[in-house]
Amino acid sequence: MKNPIRIAATGTLFSIATSLGALAQPAPVANPTDVIASFDAQTVGSVLNELGAVWQAQEANGQNYIAANAGGEINFLLVPAACKGANNTQCVGLSMVAIFEGDANPQTVTAFNYRYAFASAGLDPSGSAYIKRYEISDYGMARGNLATSMLVFIEQAKMLHSELSTARRTVAFEGQSDDLSARALNRDGLSDIYGAKIHAANPIDAHQNGLDDTARQVEFFIENKSAPRNKIKNLRK
Repeated sequence: MKNPIRIAATGTLFSIATSLGALAQPAPVANPTDVIASFDAQTVGSVLNELGAVWQAQEANGQNYIAANAGGEINFLLVPAACKGANNTQCVGLSMVAIFEGDANPQTVTAFNYRYAFASAGLDPSGSAYIKRYEISDYGMARGNLATSMLVFIEQAKMLHSELSTARRTVAFEGQSDDLSARALNRDGLSDIYGAKIHAANPIDAHQNGLDDTARQVEFFIENKSAPRNKIKNLRK
């Protein structure tokens, strides 16, 4: 699907993520603790509206989905899944997908996947890159959690887009774990200068910091021989 929506958003989708001056931020949506029992155009669309995104409910080959645009920058899809009712209703799963056309550098995609755990990036056979995320609401999901999840996903889609647009073509994989670490290294540098952990100014930055730390936590536990492990049993004939 090519550019489902080209309308600039009229709201302030990234106001929460970019207002770095305030120490505390309000919830991204009204009634953030209200529970969403299932994902559909009404429940998901109401959150998108409050975030200032532009969206349209669409259908293709019997699949209902939402095509959305964030701030006039990122087109992404929200696809209800794991539907318990007839005609794709009572869906308790939600896929978020952003697709980037063009000749993507595989090393950039691999490095992005290594660095960030919240979403998964990949390449399809045509060479287009994508980033995806899956939400679960078997027993309900708070509106505020869905809103924050969307905002973090959109921020990561922007980051992947930027990395893909500026990546140099290479077949070398040495050091790929550090390819996307400039943001985390900058944060570490500030911590060293001020002698204290740099706290995030808003929920989006807080989660981004946590995602930055995830890859390093994995490295730490791999190097720590006392950490529990699962053995791979190779089947031999």
